[in-house]
Amino acid sequence: MKNWYLPVVVLGLSGVGLLFATEKGRERVLAFFERVAKSENPLGTFNQAFEEQLENIQSALDRVSQALDHPQLRN
Repeated sequence: MKNWYLPVVVLGLSGVGLLFATEKGRERVLAFFERVAKSENPLGTFNQAFEEQLENIQSALDRVSQALDHPQLRN
């Protein structure tokens, strides 16, 4: 089964390369990504939830950084 990985990857990459070889292919790929970005679909919902979680992680890291910069004296 592992012997098929390389040919499948090469064929997949060459297929993607052929899409970008023509102007019409590039236009269709860009139009697809624009539709996905503008539409309200599960992928858009996932992206929004992912962004919110990244913001939560960033704020938690900021609080940890502040706590490490200003340690409180313990008795």
